[in-house]
Amino acid sequence: MPASRKRGSIRVRGGSISVVADLGEQPWRACPTPKCTGSIFTERTGDLSCERCGAPLAPPVLRRRRYWRSGFKNRTEANRALAALFVERDRGLPVAPSDITLRSFVEKTWWPSLVTSGLRPTTIDLYRRTTQNYVLPALGSLKLREVTPSHLVRWLTGLKEQGTGARTVEVAGITCQKILGAALDHELISRNPSANGVVRKARGHAKAPEPTVWSPEQTAMFLRAQENDRLYALWRLAATTGLRRGELAGLRWSAVDLEGGTLVVSATRVVVGHEVVESGPKTEAGARTVSLDSATVAALRQHRRRQLEERLAAGPAWEGDGELVFVDELGRPMHPARLTKLLAARARAAGLPPIHLHALRHGHATHGLQGGVPLAVMSKRLGHSSIRVTADVYSHLVPEVDRAAADQVAALLDGASRQTS
Repeated sequence: MPASRKRGSIRVRGGSISVVADLGEQPWRACPTPKCTGSIFTERTGDLSCERCGAPLAPPVLRRRRYWRSGFKNRTEANRALAALFVERDRGLPVAPSDITLRSFVEKTWWPSLVTSGLRPTTIDLYRRTTQNYVLPALGSLKLREVTPSHLVRWLTGLKEQGTGARTVEVAGITCQKILGAALDHELISRNPSANGVVRKARGHAKAPEPTVWSPEQTAMFLRAQENDRLYALWRLAATTGLRRGELAGLRWSAVDLEGGTLVVSATRVVVGHEVVESGPKTEAGARTVSLDSATVAALRQHRRRQLEERLAAGPAWEGDGELVFVDELGRPMHPARLTKLLAARARAAGLPPIHLHALRHGHATHGLQGGVPLAVMSKRLGHSSIRVTADVYSHLVPEVDRAAADQVAALLDGASRQTS
């Protein structure tokens, strides 16, 4: 950046106190589109799009830059802002480079960028809905450079006072941090105001409620009642492997090794809005190999035979390609939501309290941990991104697992001591 003399002053007009600064010559990139006034001061070279119309910005040229900001309460506050401005500049940080609003940035830049981000469709849908319902109504009209930690704290506190759930408030705060982080990457703001301890405290951390699950006896009772059901293999697979609903709905025969007693989780079918979308595993750890017990392998073999019989019986009416493990009587993929409804109906018929399909996953983890399965093994089996996630979700069981581990190690050492004495 060319050297230049730093000049700044405080101006008072009526009851308004403003900061005016001359930042010297800096690289400036304008939009070449006729009648478009988009432009930005930035050190970045290469491809960069106009925030107003999306067209590629022209190559940078040097242009004298002036900064004007109003709304200070007194001269002391304005002087501090002026000093901080030059400190930021000396550190190489961008200084208030844009007047675009948060809404404009979200709609023209952030939302389109999510499509090519590699995020799962369900995550993108969550970000979009959260932004639309909670972020934009409160913050959308603010210019990006005007968003402060105080704004964010008031907004998050207001959501809680309105009765918004703790988890929803947390997700709203995280989503806003993602938006402002992207604005920082585009050099539209000099810092991310949501990456602040006070803001993080205001958004909070919602502890997941302890999952409601059937007891082992109730799960066994349910499975016995479903032995003649055409989806028995699905219910047993959910209870003995802890696969997610989308993983069950997206499971393909090519991923099932009945001889080796394993299956590979490599695809999911999830609901985004009202549409069913095929996607990859939820996390990198979600792509995993899961071992199957012999009874579950037998159930899958029987399910395979039944599916072939249904295909022959349907004849030309069969619509499937034979790839998905769980389909309806005509080979069509089953909507994930339908699986949840079927489980509730079958539970009631068996005289059991209805549960969500995800509860069978929780039951698998709960019963396994209570039975002495190591936390690390269960974490990999569930496809959690880290053992910490498993420990957080099943924190109420961690003391039991720890106690069992202590007893097992002590028994091993005591047995070895008796053999050598």
